[in-house]
Amino acid sequence: MLFVGLFSWWYGAGWLQLAQQAIGRVVSMADFFSISLLLKTLVAPYRQISVGQVNGPLGVKLHAWADLQLSRVIGAMIRLVVILFGLAATLLMFVVALALMIIWPFVPVLPILAGVLAFGNAS
Repeated sequence: MLFVGLFSWWYGAGWLQLAQQAIGRVVSMADFFSISLLLKTLVAPYRQISVGQVNGPLGVKLHAWADLQLSRVIGAMIRLVVILFGLAATLLMFVVALALMIIWPFVPVLPILAGVLAFGNAS
């Protein structure tokens, strides 16, 4: 009776629980890197509080505008690197989760298979 309960959990609720955890890990990884937020703010200035309205001669205004554009370029490059790294990590987490889902049904059979292979090749 114990083995029947174990196998019914393994191929039923256990497999479903593994799938839910795997999906949660992939979503959590994407949330950890804030990929959607980084995409929304891709060209926002990088770590610049706010220059606001610059008053003064044209040279000062052009200098403030150039600083803002440079800050935007730096921010876009840094955010793009983090987005790419986050996508790679999320994809890797997805592949690992998919591999676990595929391997899961065969795990109870592995000890039996290992015993057969170990004693089958002994002669």
